Amino acid sequence: MAGRSTRSLAVFPIVPPFIATSSRQLLDELAAIDISVPLRTEGRTTEHTERWSTCRFLATYATTDLLTYPLKVVPRDRPDVLVTLASATRGIEITEAVPTDWAKIGALYEHRDYENLMHTPRFVPGEAPRPATELNRIACGDDPGPAWAGDSPEREWASAMHYFVRQKVEKLSKPGFGRYDQDWLLIYDNWPVPAINEALAASYLSEQLASSSPTIPFHAVFVECYRHFWHFQDGAATGTEINDIWKDS
Repeated sequence: MAGRSTRSLAVFPIVPPFIATSSRQLLDELAAIDISVPLRTEGRTTEHTERWSTCRFLATYATTDLLTYPLKVVPRDRPDVLVTLASATRGIEITEAVPTDWAKIGALYEHRDYENLMHTPRFVPGEAPRPATELNRIACGDDPGPAWAGDSPEREWASAMHYFVRQKVEKLSKPGFGRYDQDWLLIYDNWPVPAINEALAASYLSEQLASSSPTIPFHAVFVECYRHFWHFQDGAATGTEINDIWKDS
């Protein structure tokens, strides 16, 4: 994760407010924002990951029908970002899909300078915290965990993403959460699974979202995977290759 900065983010922790009258101007504004994310042991915050996701999301969809111009982007709280289009508003809530223990394992790996190949452990969303000794065994590569077979990585990934969507549904319904013409949920995927077939995993998640009861109140859900953003809406899943305008910065 790397970027360059010509803007101060001390006052606006996610992104500075700005207006873009075209996709070209939007991409220029975004390119000027530092989206680098420190290691967990070097001061990573929620704001770092939210900035990363917001900017990459906007860059990826800058030239699509999802965004129209002029466009105004304003950071706020509940939801995290407000995007005002020519004739509509979009509230974007952002979350990271990651097991708490996986974050702890990553911090152990960084802090203790382990150089081993770390196996991908299996997690269940919402499970109880694991003992510190087990976390360290995983970090140092001594605990391979149960094997993955067939399409289990894709199915478990879909179930994990669905879990985080449901978590945000509860927040959306609470008093004080701003509602707009459309409410969007943006998920940064950091769920540990082996390399997955993104299209297959997305199809499983689409099925789960469509059959959710009660119905998911977000108008659209977006998941940032390794190579694509996946857009879930009206029972369909559409992948768009990430437009990483910062990769050579």
